[in-house]
Amino acid sequence: MSTFIQTGALRSHSGEVGHRFRVTIVASAAAIFLLSIAIYGASYYILPLDQRPYSDKHALLRPSGTIGLKLGILGTILFFIIFLYALRKVIPWLGRIGTARHWMDFHVIAGVSAPVVIAFHASFKFQGIAGVAFWIMLAVALSGVVGRYLYAQIPRSLNAAEMSLGELHAGEQALAEFLLVQSVFTEEQLRRALNLISPDRAKRMGPLGAIVRLMLLDLGMPIRMARLRRSAGGASVGFGSLGGLLTSGNPEVEEIISIVRQKAALTKRVLFLDQTRRVFHLWHVIHRPFSYAFALLAVLHIVVVMGLGFGGLGMR
Repeated sequence: MSTFIQTGALRSHSGEVGHRFRVTIVASAAAIFLLSIAIYGASYYILPLDQRPYSDKHALLRPSGTIGLKLGILGTILFFIIFLYALRKVIPWLGRIGTARHWMDFHVIAGVSAPVVIAFHASFKFQGIAGVAFWIMLAVALSGVVGRYLYAQIPRSLNAAEMSLGELHAGEQALAEFLLVQSVFTEEQLRRALNLISPDRAKRMGPLGAIVRLMLLDLGMPIRMARLRRSAGGASVGFGSLGGLLTSGNPEVEEIISIVRQKAALTKRVLFLDQTRRVFHLWHVIHRPFSYAFALLAVLHIVVVMGLGFGGLGMR
């Protein structure tokens, strides 16, 4: 198998394995923490505002309460973590830690968690400056998820540098040559699994249509791979792997399916590379002003609250 395939299979790289493990741990910890707060505070958060002061949890969960205030501090910390991704481009020692893609993964986790933490801190009362900041922050978080998806569609090497078109075509060719010599699947079965359109049709598609097509291809990937597994092993494989959604247990079949996944992912990214780049640059133009606006409002909220005391601005 070619060097490109070996180096292109990032999932087998030890550094990537370690990064995925760290991301999984951090994301799981964030989800467990937020779920715990939601379960504990559910009986309080669903109360009408005029009845909350009579709740046993009011002193804890109100914005200025023991837990509520700490959630506000945590939200502020997440806010600074979010902006570390941008600061790494201007602070040399930060830029030397990890790759841009690694930073973006944690940037997205912090960006998705922060609005939820702030919502708990505000006990779902979105008024005044804090309310405006929250909705802007939510818009930033949602656009950040979209941006992370777009970023993943632009092929990069291990050092996160964009790969040249020549490198991409060389990778496609190496994967195609491997699939040609395998004898497990027919050419027609592989064509249906790849489910790709012609380059001419891809060029005629607008940026929005290209992104929708990319998402549909990604969403349909597990189903297409399941069909391949069933065609290789029949009903027994289908039953033992939940219709082909799980591994078949056959090393040869799974190796080829892994290559098919790589080929499909790489080819679709090459087909829609120009449209993805345009949308990604446009996303930057929209995402950054919202981020800066949120930063300004968040700092203003913190300054005002600290100036008036934690009992001000409806913090009770």
